[in-house]
Formats: sequence, structure tokens, C-alpha cells
Amino acid sequence: MTGSPDDDHWPGPAADPDSAPDPVQRPGHITAAAVLLVVSAFISATIAVNDPELTQFVYLLLFITVGAALRLRKGGRPARVTATVTAVLFLVYLLPHAMRGLSDPGGVYQPDYAVRAILAIAISATGVTLLHSPSSRAYFRTRRHQTVR
Repeated sequence: MTGSPDDDHWPGPAADPDSAPDPVQRPGHITAAAVLLVVSAFISATIAVNDPELTQFVYLLLFITVGAALRLRKGGRPARVTATVTAVLFLVYLLPHAMRGLSDPGGVYQPDYAVRAILAIAISATGVTLLHSPSSRAYFRTRRHQTVR
């Protein structure tokens, strides 16, 4: 006999043509994108602690982002749209902190807010880019077709 002792030469189960197709493997970068978006939301929440006008709004976005991240891992297209929209809303919230913190260091917006805002924007942009990469689009498309069947 040739081959290794670990080879299994037993016949496998017969393929049933009526059985459901194997689930599509989730690309690892979708999980990475979900983690990056949640980390960005938490960084934004640390800035919002000192911004009483928008604290509740940012915390609401944080919870929506966490929910969308959980749904992203299951392949939900609405979750991808939700995550993208919350990332854009965080960008709108963080941009003034970044610009004013760097241009007027003695004002209300401190330079450390600017650094955190820029970090959160970069992390969020990376997460959204991963969500909209070609392999991610293919994964969400196949997940949608599987749920329709």
C-alpha cells in the first residue's frame, strides 16, 4: 500500500442533489472590518464624553454600529449599508474635532481630540474600504442569493 497512514480511503457520503448548497465561507476581512468600525466608534465615544451637545447622538451611533457589526458577520447587506452610513455620520461628527483641534490648539477642541479624531477616521475608512472590496461584495451577493432560495 502506498500513501500515508492518515489517508482515509473510505467512501464519503453520497452527494444529494436536492440538498442545500454549502454555506459560503465568510472572508476574514469582513470580521476585520466589523472590528475596525466598532473600534472607531469607541474612539469617537471617548471624544463625545466631552462634547455634551452630541453625546447622546454619538452613543446611539455606537450602539447602531455594534449591532451592524454583529449582523455583518452573518452576511446581511442592510448591515453593510447601516455600517457605511454610521461611518459617514461619524466622519461628519469627527471632522470638526480634527480640523479645529489642529488649527486652534487653545480652544474648546484640544489637539488630543484631533489626534483621536484622525485615528478614528482612518480606522473607519479602512473598515468601510474592507466592506466594499470586491470579495466582500461577492460574499454579500452570494449570501443574498442563498437566503432568497
